[in-house]
Amino acid sequence: MGQDARMIDPAEKSTEGSSVATAEVSPGVLLDARLALFHEGENWLALSDLHFGYEVSRRADGGLWPLWGMESIQERLLALLETWQPETLILAGDIVDSRAAPNEAIEWLGQIQELCSTLVLVEGNHDRGPVMRHFPFVPHFETGDFFFHHGHKQPEITGKIEVSGHLHPSTRFSDGAGTSLKLPTFTRECLSGDREKWVLPAFSPWAGGHPAEPSDGANPYHRWACGKERVFEVA
Repeated sequence: MGQDARMIDPAEKSTEGSSVATAEVSPGVLLDARLALFHEGENWLALSDLHFGYEVSRRADGGLWPLWGMESIQERLLALLETWQPETLILAGDIVDSRAAPNEAIEWLGQIQELCSTLVLVEGNHDRGPVMRHFPFVPHFETGDFFFHHGHKQPEITGKIEVSGHLHPSTRFSDGAGTSLKLPTFTRECLSGDREKWVLPAFSPWAGGHPAEPSDGANPYHRWACGKERVFEVA
């Protein structure tokens, strides 16, 4: 599958025009354009790769990065919690970017913890520093038919839908005249033995994104691109 893509009929594959832009990626499971997944029956909200403090890390290395990324993450997550009011919030790894901005991260996660009954923090390869000593992180989390992990390691999974992040999947659209647009993407694929693998888009506004491509032998393979006010399936 090439990097450039075309959109599937939006009348059937998205909810453009609704108050909240979503697409149903599986029965009862909605992908929100704000880069999160919500399960209506089990009442959980899941997102991955927030990389909170990314710009502080880059500044520590000498980069002149603007300091709006953490604010963007906080605002979008609060808006998602207000919309869906989940019982369980699952942050599937790379919640912080590094040891940078530990006080800000601890204060922010403490506020989030008060807004939902259960906060699940899955350990990612970027998670380190004081925040990991302050909150209980887990290597993976299981609920209902789903198995959540970050994706930098491959745990043994039996009989559950695998949900991870780590890959920062994206889809590029081109007009054929030199203009292109890259959007964060959610992917769903069926692997051998009817095993399903879902990959969440990166929640961080700084995530560059890697091409969303199927694994070897994946059939079928689906992907949904997330625009600012729209979610749509991509051919």
